[in-house]
Amino acid sequence: MRRFLCLFVACLCLLAVVPAVALAEGYDCKSCLVVGEGQQTPLLEQKGDVSLPAAGLCKLPAVLTLCRAFDNEVIEENTLMSVSRRAAGIFGPTAFLEAGEQIAAGELLKAAVMLSAGDALCTLGENAFGSESVFCQNISVTCRELGVEKEFSDCTGAGMTFTAGELALLGLEAARSPSFCRWAGVYMDEIVHPGGRRTELVNANRMLRSYGGCFGLMTGSSAQDGYCGVFAAKKNDTLAVAVVLGAPNSQKRFAIAGELLDHVFANYRQVTAARAGSPLAEGVEVRSGSVKQVDLVSHDTVAFLRPKGEETLEKTLEVTEPLTAPLRTDTPVGTVTFRAGEEVLCTIDLYPGEDVESRSYLALLRQCMEAYIRS
Repeated sequence: MRRFLCLFVACLCLLAVVPAVALAEGYDCKSCLVVGEGQQTPLLEQKGDVSLPAAGLCKLPAVLTLCRAFDNEVIEENTLMSVSRRAAGIFGPTAFLEAGEQIAAGELLKAAVMLSAGDALCTLGENAFGSESVFCQNISVTCRELGVEKEFSDCTGAGMTFTAGELALLGLEAARSPSFCRWAGVYMDEIVHPGGRRTELVNANRMLRSYGGCFGLMTGSSAQDGYCGVFAAKKNDTLAVAVVLGAPNSQKRFAIAGELLDHVFANYRQVTAARAGSPLAEGVEVRSGSVKQVDLVSHDTVAFLRPKGEETLEKTLEVTEPLTAPLRTDTPVGTVTFRAGEEVLCTIDLYPGEDVESRSYLALLRQCMEAYIRS
């Protein structure tokens, strides 16, 4: 039997439905938009669904794939990696790697994130995944997992096009990566080559020093594609990601990004509806278990960016009842759906907050005898 428990979150000052996307007009660029954490719809956009050349931002999927590998300890920072002729010869921003040299993976990651250095990201990919071809397959998988349908044949993404919306999805994921954020917000550093040779790294993202709360993510430019960037900023726990494609100059690129981010922080705030491990339903009855009740939790932290000043968020729990032991913390026993008005924001699984073992035969027999005596 399925039972629906409807709970209205009062006094949380949570926020109601985000209105339909506002169209940004008059921005001096080919395309731009801004999104917030937990939002599928841009909060402000100008031609955000038009596929365009994106200069160095085409490397974002590759760098994100590498950062995920570092986050999951697939790549260790102290691992020495050999530079191939292919990697050393890649055109564009460079860490000045020389074919045949060996350099620590952590140094390469620094250059890949801060500079979008093609030689560094190619070296990491070839060594970590065995070949550039396999690396490209993994980059394509990263994109598909995020809803970006791209097939890579060159790890730098040379010649590919992206919409601002696609880059925003990649940017939101990058903003969640500890390895990406560790270096994306660093303005100046250096890498050390074998023998002590050093290469200075200077991040081209001037907003790191001019816009409060900005911590990345990537910039790029070319004569054909114009000035582009994906920018992430966080203020008062509110995260926003802005994308600018095809601005006429660097100053205009940063100015547009700043205006887009300002729009978010002035009009929206981020609200956490569920925290990983915190109860969403307390004291749910358990039959035939070592305990009589168990709390139900989410394995995920769920946050939404909502308009300021609007209230009322509803959550609906659907739980298989009665819960019967044994229960395991890795096996879902229900779902919780978050709504704002009529809009369904998301549905996530619910799990027991602790393992619950079945009671022994003697304990069950004793319970039955007690119930019989009471009757």
